Amino acid sequence: MYKIVRKEILNPSVKLMEIEAPYVAKKAEPGQFIIFRIDEAGERIPLTIADFNREKGTVTIIFQEVGKTTKRLGQLAEGDEILDFVGPLGVASHFEGLKKWLSLAEGLVLLLHIIRQKNYIALA
Repeated sequence: MYKIVRKEILNPSVKLMEIEAPYVAKKAEPGQFIIFRIDEAGERIPLTIADFNREKGTVTIIFQEVGKTTKRLGQLAEGDEILDFVGPLGVASHFEGLKKWLSLAEGLVLLLHIIRQKNYIALA
């Protein structure tokens, strides 16, 4: 089980959750994703890793409540648990020579990671 350690409502349909997932946080790289399942009866849903903190062992996801499962996820509170949180999956983004075009979301994740690694800002 994976504990929700922080929940933030960004707007009525968009939520941010920080999930306690030490293995995923340890291996995560910008551009990767996870697949979660709330409970045994739930469907598997992929979400991009928005941020990760290796020291705290947490992974941050941001999602919009558009279907049954993301609406159920949005109803969970801090302290609640998710059954499955599998990852990191996918190929990490690499930007040698800046030759690759990145989606806006993936680009923002990369920028956040670089800023945090260079200690330009401290993130809570």
